Amino acid sequence: MTASDYGHGGGVFAAAKLLNRPWTEIIDFSASINPFGQCKGLKKYIFDNFAATLHYPEVDAQSLLEVVAKRHNLTPDHFLPGAGSTVLIYAVARLLGGKRNVILGPAFSEYENALKVAEKSFVYFNLQEDDQFLLTENQLDRLLDLSPNLIFLANPANPTGRLTPAPVYKKLLDECETRKIQLIVDEAFLDFTFGATIARKTSRNDRLIILRSLTKIMAIPGLRLAYLIAGPEVINRLKPLIGPWPLSYPALAAGVYYLTTQFVKPTLSIDKLRSALTKVLQPYGEVCPSEANYLLFKYNPEKVLDLLAFLFKKGILVRDAQNFNGLTLGYLRFATRPLGEIKVLAQSLAEFHA
Repeated sequence: MTASDYGHGGGVFAAAKLLNRPWTEIIDFSASINPFGQCKGLKKYIFDNFAATLHYPEVDAQSLLEVVAKRHNLTPDHFLPGAGSTVLIYAVARLLGGKRNVILGPAFSEYENALKVAEKSFVYFNLQEDDQFLLTENQLDRLLDLSPNLIFLANPANPTGRLTPAPVYKKLLDECETRKIQLIVDEAFLDFTFGATIARKTSRNDRLIILRSLTKIMAIPGLRLAYLIAGPEVINRLKPLIGPWPLSYPALAAGVYYLTTQFVKPTLSIDKLRSALTKVLQPYGEVCPSEANYLLFKYNPEKVLDLLAFLFKKGILVRDAQNFNGLTLGYLRFATRPLGEIKVLAQSLAEFHA
């Protein structure tokens, strides 16, 4: 099985095996990981403390909880760590999914998968290309007309990269609190944008849950590291679904090191890379607006499979986005990558279209 079999990007090792080349030679535009790599000193810190793996890690990852609590100006009992956001999504769906669960799409496939595993029904409310995939006030009214018990919302959205407009976002939060709708906000890519977290709102709204991933910003998808923010009562109900030792020692140590030494949002640099990537893609199709570290790209559906195959042979991975609910054949997602890799992509696209 590869990442693509699960509806995800990032199948670097499988691609390297098929192409019979080292994984370090694969250029991965399919996974939206920090293009500037891991923070300085992280590898040395983990290796210098590797002897600690002789023992079990902290049973509840308390040292990480204290750091993230300080970061968000909340108490540690508002946080639940997990080995990546996905395990937390599955726990939320199992515990809180109601009779009318709504996924604001196009969206990450694991919201749907988690609800299916929990045997909870759901519907998609897909945002439209005509609205540049933004949640408008009119659409919000239509969404609320569905009388949902629970809403999954990513901010920024994946795969579109759009941030929910501030006035609409405020109305959504107010309406969910008033109508007692469980709102799950996935902020996995928020640190790549100029958007601000709404984590503090969990201190007074027990129906709001925030998902935060350190995997992407730290460029450590192989370590699996995330946390959930909610009211203490919800945290206590979710804890048994996660179990003890939610994080390995290397993941725990990495999170503490990063959050205490180098928490810098690379937003300006991401803007520059996104602009460079946009210029490369624009001659060949339609680039959708994005505030995140990836771009949704609409290409000729009659040629897209040939393009993907051509790029794959070049060792370039791109996310085929047609399996996002609400999107069709021809949609691709490109992660922002270093300028050198964007240049290789530009050369390959020019060669394919020659």
